[in-house]
Amino acid sequence: MNNCLNCGQSICKNLNLSEIFFWRNIDSSSLCSYCQNQLITLPDKEHCPNCFKLGSADLCLDCVIWQNKYKIFNQHFAIYEYNQFIHDYFKRYKRYGDALLAQLFQAEIKRWSKLVKYDLVTYIPSSQSHFLKRGFDPVYELYKQVFDLTAVFEKVDADKPQAQKNKQERMQTPQTFKIRADFRKKDQDMQILIVDDIYTTGRTLLHARQLLYDKGFQEIYTFSLTR
Repeated sequence: MNNCLNCGQSICKNLNLSEIFFWRNIDSSSLCSYCQNQLITLPDKEHCPNCFKLGSADLCLDCVIWQNKYKIFNQHFAIYEYNQFIHDYFKRYKRYGDALLAQLFQAEIKRWSKLVKYDLVTYIPSSQSHFLKRGFDPVYELYKQVFDLTAVFEKVDADKPQAQKNKQERMQTPQTFKIRADFRKKDQDMQILIVDDIYTTGRTLLHARQLLYDKGFQEIYTFSLTR
């Protein structure tokens, strides 16, 4: 028995015979059942096929804009809908620097990772100023135990954080990434996954994706914990 990393309540798990005899198959969650019930799992609901936004099985307005106005076509995946529970989680994790909370969704991310296979997995990094302020990179910490992460991007400081922008400002955010000088030339046929924590309009991930696309890579996909 262990305790929920979010609220501290005890987590009780009823083991089946397979888990009793083969301990390696036990997928221990860091969330109690009460906290689990606060989450909306996107793959179980009707969602946009391109970005996993809840609503309908057709392309959402965001994806239509990216495709029609900017000629950007991207396949994104996500696990949870962004709601008040997720908002409070990231507030504690990122704003208040509770780095231990990076482990909260490890089991769920690991479960998703077993369904896919990519040649290279990279991540959206913090800017230097945010890294120095927090003392850790929240996206890297969120995924480092699940994926063999390769550092591809460097992020420069923007005019203001994405969280402080409205939707129109987010969509119009200029390019804030560049390819790291130590990123060696790779096979352009490889499948690449870019991971981030939150997908709102997609502007951040699509900026990063564009840099790889401009380098000649074609099979580029994106993933976030929440959408």
